[in-house]
Amino acid sequence: MELGDMGERAAIKRIRGTYGYDWPDSDCSYIPMGSKYLLITTDSIAERTHIPKGAKPQDVGYFFAALNLSDIAAMGGRPKYFMSALVLPNKMDIGYLDGLQRGINRCLRKYNVKLIGGDLKKGTEAVLTGVAIGEAHRSRMMHRMNIGAGDAVCVTGTLGRNAAGYYMWKRGESEGASILLGIEPRIKEGMFISTNGARAAIDLSDGVNSAISQISAATGKHFEILWDAVPADPLALNLSKRLGINAQEMCLNFGGEYELLFTVPHDLAEKLASKARAKGMKVSVIGRVYGRRNVLVHKGRRIPITGKGYEHFISD
Repeated sequence: MELGDMGERAAIKRIRGTYGYDWPDSDCSYIPMGSKYLLITTDSIAERTHIPKGAKPQDVGYFFAALNLSDIAAMGGRPKYFMSALVLPNKMDIGYLDGLQRGINRCLRKYNVKLIGGDLKKGTEAVLTGVAIGEAHRSRMMHRMNIGAGDAVCVTGTLGRNAAGYYMWKRGESEGASILLGIEPRIKEGMFISTNGARAAIDLSDGVNSAISQISAATGKHFEILWDAVPADPLALNLSKRLGINAQEMCLNFGGEYELLFTVPHDLAEKLASKARAKGMKVSVIGRVYGRRNVLVHKGRRIPITGKGYEHFISD
């Protein structure tokens, strides 16, 4: 058996079984520290897998830093420090390296995060690994295991824009790469929802269907998602009509999106969404924790959610 037969999540389960002890089922580790948790997370991108050809180095650097900060946002935390370990080829142009660093710095400055070191090595292709360190109040930290039956399911922002950028890039439209890499870690939103009743959250780096699948597997709870309530990005809807690409696939089953999917007690959901709008943040209620299987409700039909979004090794 090869990794491509097993897939990312089965491989992670296999790795966890090697050590004889467990660790939190989350993309961000948390360590008790008085009244707070110390949050630590790491993520990598590789040139051939994650960086579209023709992308500007500044966009790549920003994307690299932002995706590392995103897992801290999903815990309701505040990122404070960042480290980067870079494997770069000999033939990389110095101008590209400078642009990469400008992009990283622009993201870190925007979110008041300080670079505190890292590593630099030679390799055959660019591989960038980041470590983000932050903190969250213990009483307010969100964890994907904390969902409750009957909770409302919500999402920040709009969905499908990154998928649209990908299809534009594949068609040779130059702005597609910038759209695909133009993510933002929802740090402000994560801290806001964690103080307004949100119990559990996960970022949508692998897509809505993947997030649902992961949470269901870990908790035994299931989701009912209302397609008419999903905040599809106008660019995704436009591209769906123009190219005949399934809008549901773009909005629910595409990796590379970094909005937050979260749950909140049902009676608090609309109040939270209204308070978010008043602060300039977009939050939509798109379903509930309900039933014995994951379903998408569309035009009176209950469609089983079988897609699992992006998964490394299998989706490559």
